[in-house]
Amino acid sequence: MLVKHVMTEDVETVPRNRTLDEAVRLMLGNGVDHVFVVEDGEPAAMVTRRKALMACYKTDAPVSEIPISGFSRGLESRVGPNETVLIAVGKLQRANLNCLPVVNGMTVEGVLTKDDVISNISSITSDMIEGNKRKDEWTDSSSDGD
Repeated sequence: MLVKHVMTEDVETVPRNRTLDEAVRLMLGNGVDHVFVVEDGEPAAMVTRRKALMACYKTDAPVSEIPISGFSRGLESRVGPNETVLIAVGKLQRANLNCLPVVNGMTVEGVLTKDDVISNISSITSDMIEGNKRKDEWTDSSSDGD
């Protein structure tokens, strides 16, 4: 099964020139654990609930005084919409993340969260079983002609 079939398409964004309070308000108001930071219309970073808490702890400042520009640029780890969910799960585990941005070129198409994977585990498993059956059928039929 491909990432695009299980990802969350709606993403929240905040401009890079704002403060952390706007990102936190978006997370709390929309029930999400992450927002994308955009700069010149392109994804520049992702602020997660954990990163927001770390910034507050390290700076000992109110969220209204912590600039989003202080968060590192770049999306540490990402996944493409046409990659398999199994590859994405491996990336989530290796990077010890709860979500991955789904990026196609320079466009964020969505986000894949652990919750997305868990919610779709039955479909993902069925898809894997069906794929293995097709592989076995292809392997069996290709050896008949030898």
